[in-house]
Amino acid sequence: MNKDNDRQQIEKLRLIVQEAENTGNLEMMTAILADDITVIAPGSPVINTKAGGVDFLRSWFDAFYIQISYESQNIEIREDLAYEWAIYQQTTTDKQTGEKASETGRMLWIYKKYNGAWLQHFIIWNTAA
Repeated sequence: MNKDNDRQQIEKLRLIVQEAENTGNLEMMTAILADDITVIAPGSPVINTKAGGVDFLRSWFDAFYIQISYESQNIEIREDLAYEWAIYQQTTTDKQTGEKASETGRMLWIYKKYNGAWLQHFIIWNTAA
């Protein structure tokens, strides 16, 4: 196990997520989701499948233009699991009304190594009070 290489791969995944969300690129996001992903989002039911995660993302990408940035606070790697928590700042623009909303929040991503590749295994976030 090469922790420096693993850390670089995880940092790259965060940048992929940020780019995918900022461009509405569903295929880019889908490629880094584990088949058994769990998504825990504020005000939403828990999602326990990749198909459910993709549907959730599609609904967001269809409804909003998203501008988001992540500032990683810590990455911890333990064997085939890695934990990253970050602070995000996001502005969404409703595609129908043009209404904008901004928020700052915290996220915890848990990555799992599948056949040598890191994928998002859990996605958990909340808005900062």
